[in-house]
Amino acid sequence: MPLWYDFEMKRYSNKEKLAVRLPNWIGDALMAYPLLAALSRSGVEFTCFGNDWVSSIFSGTDFDLVADSRVQDKLWLMRQYREGGYTHAILCPSSLSGILPAMLAKLKTSGYNRLCAERFIPKKGAHRVENYFELGQSFIGSNLKLQDCNQFIPVHHKNDAAANEIIKNGIGSDYTVVCPYATNLHKGKNKEWPHWKAFLQTFEKANLVALVAPEDEVRCRQDFPSTKVLSVNLGVTAAIMQKANCVLTNDSGAMHLASFFGAKVVGLFGVTDIYETRPWFGNYLVEENGNWVALDVLEHYLKTQFGVVPE
Repeated sequence: MPLWYDFEMKRYSNKEKLAVRLPNWIGDALMAYPLLAALSRSGVEFTCFGNDWVSSIFSGTDFDLVADSRVQDKLWLMRQYREGGYTHAILCPSSLSGILPAMLAKLKTSGYNRLCAERFIPKKGAHRVENYFELGQSFIGSNLKLQDCNQFIPVHHKNDAAANEIIKNGIGSDYTVVCPYATNLHKGKNKEWPHWKAFLQTFEKANLVALVAPEDEVRCRQDFPSTKVLSVNLGVTAAIMQKANCVLTNDSGAMHLASFFGAKVVGLFGVTDIYETRPWFGNYLVEENGNWVALDVLEHYLKTQFGVVPE
């Protein structure tokens, strides 16, 4: 039976419905997974509201999902809250546009925006997973800790079967995944490792496969004509990553996808905050001074850790 925390009466009730407004970016939505897992384990009745791709990354769970590209339409989301009878919302986005639908629907709110009824201040130096987890403390309670929810996202059996078919007919065994692109800049700086071209040329004869978003597929074929390029839905992408020797990515949604689905991920950092967004599961490489890792260092790491070498 779901629990509910009444801020004014300081007691729990089972008469309420919780909406969880997921982050707008794939990587952040994945980093909110331990929060969702904790709510589920606590018996809380909740519905996730997120972009249309949310149905793919969480297809193997039993979460109640409203996955729709209109989630950023404030009036549309307000109507969803009202018609669904929701009374409270956990808001992962900190923006005004994230809180307005809940305010218009007269929901109680927990989140980062200063207008939230229960406002949280993200802890400096903490991982984003930890900060998202804190948003649910009033519902999860004190007995369940973050470490209790350190689990991979399950792969839907249809995505697993589709991945096996693609590997059998298009990739082959003993392969390594690369994800050379990253959306948006970080404080005006490019998040993409600057040595991708040299790396892919060096490993041209190795069995590499680039997994990219649909909008990057043509670009990737042009940038790296000797590399296999695939663009499939996120659930199938995660299953392909899971079966690879390792997955090399920038600090990106692809990195968190590989991480939370249990792939052997190696994140390449150079401009972003490793403490806030490093892979929750898996490894990362960065120079001691915070600069990009050199090509020869990555080559040695792949050889010693995963047995991946130029053929």
